[in-house]
Amino acid sequence: MRSVAGDGDDDNGGEHGAGLRRGTTYSWTNPKLQTKDSAKQRGNHTESSVEEYKRIQFGGCGSIIMHSGTSSRVTSLQHTGLSLWSAAYVMSYYIVDMWIQDIKCSNNELNKWTVLDLGAGLGLCSAVAAKHGMNIISTDSDSQALVLLEENVRRNCNEDNGNTSVHTLDWISAAEQADMTTNPVFEELEKYGGSDLVILSDVIYSATKPAWKALIVLLQKLRSQRMRLLCNSPATVERKRCDSTHTPASDPLVLLSYTQRRRDMSPQDEAEFFTMLRKAGMEAVLVPSGQIPHGETYMLTTLFELRWVN
Repeated sequence: MRSVAGDGDDDNGGEHGAGLRRGTTYSWTNPKLQTKDSAKQRGNHTESSVEEYKRIQFGGCGSIIMHSGTSSRVTSLQHTGLSLWSAAYVMSYYIVDMWIQDIKCSNNELNKWTVLDLGAGLGLCSAVAAKHGMNIISTDSDSQALVLLEENVRRNCNEDNGNTSVHTLDWISAAEQADMTTNPVFEELEKYGGSDLVILSDVIYSATKPAWKALIVLLQKLRSQRMRLLCNSPATVERKRCDSTHTPASDPLVLLSYTQRRRDMSPQDEAEFFTMLRKAGMEAVLVPSGQIPHGETYMLTTLFELRWVN
């Protein structure tokens, strides 16, 4: 999720990021993109559901696909999840490095984390998690983004490793839901003892402001679920934080990355979001740029750990 394409940090394929490579443009057809009429006749011209895409290869996962070039679908305010944004690169580099360190601390055995990606968009972060064998639950509210999200997660998952799933999730509706056991996302998290890691990549900007309160409520519900499940099945995953402490077993590790753009996230908006966090008993701890691989490439993108203080 992010603002309209053309903000400068959207490279539509990540040509300037280390570990990123642009693939060739090719056609891809997904049945879910097809309407009831697979092709529409316009005079002598046939408009089919086959569209042009480009493949982006990322060091740490195989590849993801996205629409080739800039189209009305990509630039629409309702479909910002169809572009790649710098915050997704920063988040992906960081979690890959985090899992590399995890292996070093676990006698070369990688713990299997349960990862929840909220507002996943094209799913670069989800793809990285899937490639590393994590249990990944990817969500978005944009039906068009969900099509590519599902494909990108699928092409990076390994049947011998973690489980993957993609769900529609509207934050406001979920926050208002009284019985979360009937929510598909929470229902699936029950199987894993709750979420170990919650990813929030470029989901905080002016267009999502009406849903900020709901997002914080959703985070509280995720914590409550994990605390309840912990009583029956103690957590085994050590989730090391950026200051070398460990997240309490009852809390998921929550990472928020976003790029500072004054045209769609004013200083007042930014302050309002962090004030809402404090009122909810949470704090935002800045991850030092030196701990983010290639962080110098994305100077306007910030990564935070969101922690509960009580």
